[in-house]
Amino acid sequence: MNCFSFHISTTESIASPIIIRLITTNKSVQEVETRLLINTNEWDEVSGRAKPLSRKNRALNRHLDQIQIELITHLNLTLQKVKNISAYWLKDYVKLRYIYVNYLPEILISTQIKDYISSAPTKRVKRTGSIGLSKNSIRNLSQFLETIKEYEALNNCPIVVDQLDHNQVSLFQQWLLEVKGYSVNHAGLQLKLLKMICKYAEKNGVEVHPYTRHIESFTQRSKDRYLQTLSFEDIKAIKALNGLSPSLENAKKWTLIGMFIGQRISDVLSLTPEQCRATQTGMYIDVIQKKTDKHVTIGVVDPDVIKVLTDEFPYSISSQLYNQQLKKICRLAGINKLVIGYKFCPKMKRKKLDLYPKCDLISSHDLRRSFATNYFGKIATPILMQITGHTKETTFLSYIGQQVNKDAYADAFMKVAATL
Repeated sequence: MNCFSFHISTTESIASPIIIRLITTNKSVQEVETRLLINTNEWDEVSGRAKPLSRKNRALNRHLDQIQIELITHLNLTLQKVKNISAYWLKDYVKLRYIYVNYLPEILISTQIKDYISSAPTKRVKRTGSIGLSKNSIRNLSQFLETIKEYEALNNCPIVVDQLDHNQVSLFQQWLLEVKGYSVNHAGLQLKLLKMICKYAEKNGVEVHPYTRHIESFTQRSKDRYLQTLSFEDIKAIKALNGLSPSLENAKKWTLIGMFIGQRISDVLSLTPEQCRATQTGMYIDVIQKKTDKHVTIGVVDPDVIKVLTDEFPYSISSQLYNQQLKKICRLAGINKLVIGYKFCPKMKRKKLDLYPKCDLISSHDLRRSFATNYFGKIATPILMQITGHTKETTFLSYIGQQVNKDAYADAFMKVAATL
């Protein structure tokens, strides 16, 4: 009869790893050393369990009982498929299934995330060649750390970089999408960060599982995206609003500015009068984009926006407050046509796809997308990309939900070729 038991490797009065031993029916012996530690003077070799002297030891014994049950179950399932198990069966299964406590700190994914965040001020940004991570990157990493902590607490075990095989990553991905209900894009970002942190750990000499190099992130399919924008007609309706409260009037001014300069909301709301320069035909606005450190100059010709910038410059507000006020402004402007999109459902605690009034789905980030959408096809795409800060045309077109106009490239070629 196949038999599992637990032992320790030393009789000295120090912490010792617990060993799982399997004696098969043909008397062969397999042993695997776990990273579960126990003081040798607290171990009872006869029972193969910790002496129940403390709550910690009693919890350890319950854990060992569960491990033994799962091992027996898995062994029986294996023997239904094969006549004899391999000499590495126990080692392979334990490595696949169990992540034990008491790991060295540097092999914990949480430790590596904290180290990465702590190095943020001196971290080289590959995309720009600059030094120091952006606030947005640090925020994403901090949120990722909280997500990891929640997942570890749920499973009652840490995520260890040398155990992150295909099975572990798949379970994490499934939890993100099906249990947490994260959007495809947000879940994909978590996997992207997971791979990045594992790569960082490996560069620092920490052993990681080979599979971590093959972790793949993902984004939402184009056909599943529902983009919200404000048209020129919507802008006209917002401009026509009168009698607003001072706070909504201030938000209205930020909305008009955002609709005509095509920048991220963090750059819009941090604008100052000193960044504006009058010209003969309009006004220049100089911006150093916070996310990319890219310097752009935007030309503004709309008279209402120029008046706001020169005579009625709005006071600063937070992006959270502005988001709330933007929805109110759109509602008052009658921008309430039913459109399909995702909206947070308090009951489901996740975003739900349905028909909603457009004013409920509009957010501050849609100002930049609206600018790019409204002027696409009217202004040369490279000029729009220079203003929005996109470096690739494919990224820009995906951002506004458009496809590459291949006919335009063909027409341009034929126009030049006909003159040769």
